[in-house]
Amino acid sequence: MSHNFISYSSVDALDFAFRLYDSLLAGPPSIPVWLDKRELHAGQDWDRQIVEAIRICDSMMFVMTHDSVEDESVCKQEWTQALKYKKAITPLLLHRDAEMPFRLGSRQYIDFTGDFDIGLAQLRLHLKWLATHEGVLQSLKYRLEDAQRDLHLAKDSAQQKRIQKEVAFLEEQNDDQQRLIDDPGAAKIRVEQSITWGIERERQPEMETAASTLKDKILTKVFDVFLCHNTKDKSNVK
Repeated sequence: MSHNFISYSSVDALDFAFRLYDSLLAGPPSIPVWLDKRELHAGQDWDRQIVEAIRICDSMMFVMTHDSVEDESVCKQEWTQALKYKKAITPLLLHRDAEMPFRLGSRQYIDFTGDFDIGLAQLRLHLKWLATHEGVLQSLKYRLEDAQRDLHLAKDSAQQKRIQKEVAFLEEQNDDQQRLIDDPGAAKIRVEQSITWGIERERQPEMETAASTLKDKILTKVFDVFLCHNTKDKSNVK
């Protein structure tokens, strides 16, 4: 089941994380959320459960506090994993002087330093917006910025080529998503054409197999006729 992952530091944001989890889940409307203290199962590997929860999440909410933005914080491992899985990350500013991690610097945070209910209302609207065409486009833009930054930091040619392919792919996805927003009708036609082309391509091996079978049958028939005529000619010679 899809959900929104809450990444926080238990050192200085445990109470906030519980309140956020309960409030989003309570609704209205209810928003599926994942919090380790509520979702981890005893007797199973906790690290694997957390990684899997990040892998299948719709997005991650990163609660920024004094402890969570430190390099040694487990939160850095979590949002790094989220970047690896191409997940949307929404920073939530809880401590006003908590600095945004460099790799997340282009993302707009939601302010929870003041009234909780105001921040919660903004968060609800943002999570809903993420599922729109515009929200998807913004997530793609963030991913493209991440990839371009990684390209500058690439240490060898193999890594550079891999990231260059990713950048080219993301640029194409950004263009497609922008066209979808600008002209939804034309985008729908392109998708339908793409689906039709894909189906025809999948059927191609079957068509080739059928043609090959028919060709074999024809050749077999011709060969049989040839043998028949050849046998008659030999009998006439005798």
